Amino acid sequence: MRTRPRVYWLMSLARSGSSVTAYAAASPWRWPVADEIMGPWDRTGEPYRYPNMQAELVELFKRDGHLLTERVVDLANRVLTQIADGREAIISKWPHLRPSPEDFRGAFPEDRFVYLIRNPLHRLNSLHRRGWTGSFGPNQDLLRYRQFAQWWLEQPGRLAYDQLKDDPRGFFAALFGAWGIPCDARDIDTATSYARQNYHASSLERSDRPAGGVLSETEFALPREAFDLYLSDPTITQLMRSMGWSLDPADYGAAAPSAQGRR
Repeated sequence: MRTRPRVYWLMSLARSGSSVTAYAAASPWRWPVADEIMGPWDRTGEPYRYPNMQAELVELFKRDGHLLTERVVDLANRVLTQIADGREAIISKWPHLRPSPEDFRGAFPEDRFVYLIRNPLHRLNSLHRRGWTGSFGPNQDLLRYRQFAQWWLEQPGRLAYDQLKDDPRGFFAALFGAWGIPCDARDIDTATSYARQNYHASSLERSDRPAGGVLSETEFALPREAFDLYLSDPTITQLMRSMGWSLDPADYGAAAPSAQGRR
């Protein structure tokens, strides 16, 4: 078996900027990206062309209750090694909630992890705009986001997608630093240039950048109940205040602010 590469994990929730972050971060060294290799998709075909055992990993992870069992970890390491194809390192993008940070560190103790979060209402709006509402329950995905936010706050390596938009060079410098990747100004320039020139609509799916920048922050589709639910949750409002994210529903497309939004 080939020597296992160094693996740098990017943990997030879906629609949080993890795709452009992962592929941009890999670009200075032309490292491969292991894009959601544990599912729920078979990515052995185009455009990923992962090894056949990636499909086996998806099924095994599902059968083992989405737990990082010994056999899941062993197969994951073999898939990562094959995707790396002799290169020294690989970026593994994981936009799912489970397993926990402790479970991941126990399973992959030699790896570095960075957790990426996004303004919850921009993220939720992106899900609504794309019609992905079937992926969450009647609580507008609040419980899933709140759990991730609590984990995010506990991590030594954590970033926000907003930082990528506001200060891309600082964002990638912080990302590489948290991963422990030696880099110079040219590496940061390469990653920044990739993020500026490539618009990832979803995962490896790329398209032209919308004229307004990020559609999910300029065209809104959130129902009123979503604002009221999120902006009445103390954990969410505390996080949003600490990050400088607006609590005014009018900034997210609502016709009129609610009582919670005016606090």
